[in-house]
Amino acid sequence: MGRAGRIPRRGRPAGGTEGLMGTLKVSIENMKGGVALGRQENDHTLLLDRPVATGGTGLGFNGGHLLLLGWGGCFKSNLVAAADARQIEITRLELEIGGETADSPARFVRFSMKVRMDGPEESMKAKLLTIAKNSCIVSNTLASAALMDVELQDD
Repeated sequence: MGRAGRIPRRGRPAGGTEGLMGTLKVSIENMKGGVALGRQENDHTLLLDRPVATGGTGLGFNGGHLLLLGWGGCFKSNLVAAADARQIEITRLELEIGGETADSPARFVRFSMKVRMDGPEESMKAKLLTIAKNSCIVSNTLASAALMDVELQDD
């Protein structure tokens, strides 16, 4: 069975500037058919869209899914960097990210992540998860707005 760890809400006001490091930027260009092209500073692109049920083409990611992908990508990057810095080989890493929503106003109220990892010993897996949780810019931002659960799962 998995082990869960909750990232506590931090109680700091949103938009605080302590420890300010820099600015990330993206741009969005609307295209025909309602899809849009999202672009980051390095000129990497991603197709943005809405589900067919809400008038989109279903060809790209919507904002909610991008937020979940952003958290997962940031978390994974920090986890792999922590493993590399310790010369620990990860032979398999899979993340399943979810978000529980509410309305009025539409928002996420809880985020969850299930991590499956092979390679490191169990104690090191837990340590890598803690390092990734604490160093991920997206985790640190979202934790002030909603509950977050990160669980290491055994197969």
